[in-house]
Amino acid sequence: METVSSIVESIKAGGAVMYVLAILSYYLYWQIISLLIYVTRIRLHEQIDTSRLESRVANEDVNSAEFRMELTLISYEDVLWQFREFIRNRLRFAGVLLVAAPLLGLLGTVLGMLDMFHGLSLRAGHQTTILVAEGVKQSLITTQTGLTIAIPAIFFIYWIRRVSNSRELELLERRVLSAESQLGQENA
Repeated sequence: METVSSIVESIKAGGAVMYVLAILSYYLYWQIISLLIYVTRIRLHEQIDTSRLESRVANEDVNSAEFRMELTLISYEDVLWQFREFIRNRLRFAGVLLVAAPLLGLLGTVLGMLDMFHGLSLRAGHQTTILVAEGVKQSLITTQTGLTIAIPAIFFIYWIRRVSNSRELELLERRVLSAESQLGQENA
């Protein structure tokens, strides 16, 4: 319970920028976690719709192995393109949120420094010291929060890219194996 109260106090001390950082953090990590779950669970080769391929072959009234292999390769390319576009778009959005976190922290720093300079301009004795201390506290808390949000997100995004690249390689391996098996059937 003490941790929750210290978090609430930090948010209050950081000012309005901390609320924006909290919302940004929620959306950023929601995006990252959902994308990480997606790329770790998906098996792209299972997305190939073989029944649709068979119906296209039947509709074309062509039973050549060459046509069948071409349709298979097109299906693999389609799944790979959709996966890449999905990952690219989601990572682009996460990247925007990632870049915004330290910038918002910097904005909080500037606002805290303005409060500090306002306190210095009052020359009201003890009240000046309190206002300067609050301005410095706001500056440090927002900067720390912005960096604390952004730094782990960088590592998660690179992890997502690495896993998505391995999923693409798995699909390409399946594509090669599929083409080899179809060529083997054609030659037999």
